[in-house]
Amino acid sequence: MSQQIYFHVGLSKTGTTFLQEKVFPKLKGIHYLPTIKYRHALKIIPKLMHDKILVSREFDQQFEQEIKKFSTQYSNAKPIIVLREPASWIISNYKRFVKNGHNISLIEFFDVEKDKGLFKKQDLDYLRYISLLEEHFTQKPLVLFYEDLRLNSKDFVQKILDYTDAQLNFNEVDWKPKHVSYNENALKLVKKFSSKIQFQKKLEVHVKPKGFLYNLYANTVRYSILYGSKILAESYFPQEDLYNVDQAKAIQKHYEKDWEKLKEKYA
Repeated sequence: MSQQIYFHVGLSKTGTTFLQEKVFPKLKGIHYLPTIKYRHALKIIPKLMHDKILVSREFDQQFEQEIKKFSTQYSNAKPIIVLREPASWIISNYKRFVKNGHNISLIEFFDVEKDKGLFKKQDLDYLRYISLLEEHFTQKPLVLFYEDLRLNSKDFVQKILDYTDAQLNFNEVDWKPKHVSYNENALKLVKKFSSKIQFQKKLEVHVKPKGFLYNLYANTVRYSILYGSKILAESYFPQEDLYNVDQAKAIQKHYEKDWEKLKEKYA
């Protein structure tokens, strides 16, 4: 059977969970392969009796590796990528790391001047992502913007419907945002505790018994702090900012012109 594959590649923190849980499962005229099955997607797809299949998984630093692996078997797949304003994307990912128990400063996470952070400048090179898609797939990628999803979710989703030639009953979709960010006071509290005790989320140990028990412990601690923060008095929270605002502004300024050019070209 001749199959047309659509490959939604993220990026992370660009509304991916909203699409994967609230939109993609309700599409008609196309078979959605849930993200939990992505690990075995290359083995599953040939066994599916569907002529159109949508595969979704969010990437950031694993992007190039996963694109190359998927394209070796399905170079004719049609890619879908969602991009987000660079400073906003870095801050959102930074907050995710803090929420997951990592006691790290913003400059340790992303250093726009010396490039010594956990995330590198190439991780914010959006043209590189698009070039990789164009290099490894024969079909032109659909480039979307997270800000458009926030501004008008239905118009954003309609672009995906037009690209995939799928149908959707908009009345069946819960349009409320998924994974709304925790407030900064809660994150500051997590950061404060993570400097004293270890409870970092470790995805790589999920399959091992000890790893499962560790993550059960770590999740219990993290979410106890996050939800417990709602009942604490304002005076209890750390007074310092969650991150250096000037560093965030420097990231925004550094990528401002490139971001505007990118939007002009692909919006």
